[in-house]
Amino acid sequence: MDVEGITTAKALPRERRIQGDFHYALLVICSCIVLLTSIVIADRLFGIDYYDLVRDPNAIAGQPKYFGLVSNLGVILWFTGGIAALQAYWSGAGYDAPHLRRTLLAGGLFSGLMGIDDLLMLHEAIATAGVPEPFVLVPHMLLLATLCYHAWFIRRNIQWVLLAAAVASLGCSFLVDAVSENFAGLVFVEEGFKILGIMFLAVFLSLTSHAALKTKRR
Repeated sequence: MDVEGITTAKALPRERRIQGDFHYALLVICSCIVLLTSIVIADRLFGIDYYDLVRDPNAIAGQPKYFGLVSNLGVILWFTGGIAALQAYWSGAGYDAPHLRRTLLAGGLFSGLMGIDDLLMLHEAIATAGVPEPFVLVPHMLLLATLCYHAWFIRRNIQWVLLAAAVASLGCSFLVDAVSENFAGLVFVEEGFKILGIMFLAVFLSLTSHAALKTKRR
């Protein structure tokens, strides 16, 4: 029995793993340095106090901790579904099922984009600059349409009712938003439909990703 050969074979993967861990650690450190450097540049060159960038918005504004609670929950759920789908896609899940992979990719990108949009209020900021809101939302709509298109081909193998409910809820939120300025109390209805749609989509993407990863392991 070649004990030395076995020991060497086991040691090589361990060395590669340690080397890979070092590379990831270096990547994390470099990313953090870039982030902190950007904050310093914003403070020194653009007059944006670093204090306003590193602390919680409610703490800075002196508002109660519950301010924006539902909105923050929505952002968390957007990212939860998006990360689950993109992780499954990146891991190679559904490699022999192209529509499943494209569903994961489109769903992950859509959910991630919506999370970033809600977190930074991107489309509101762009719309304020004079660009009509429907044009600002074109990338969001294209990703959602791509998600629904590919999901249609695998509808027998996924929880399509959850996706349909998510699209319907988000659509209702969009429609109510279009007329909410003319009727009192509709903001609550709009946000209710929105958080419902986000929850449906997060559950759909999480379940689809989990099923795809289980199939990959087999």
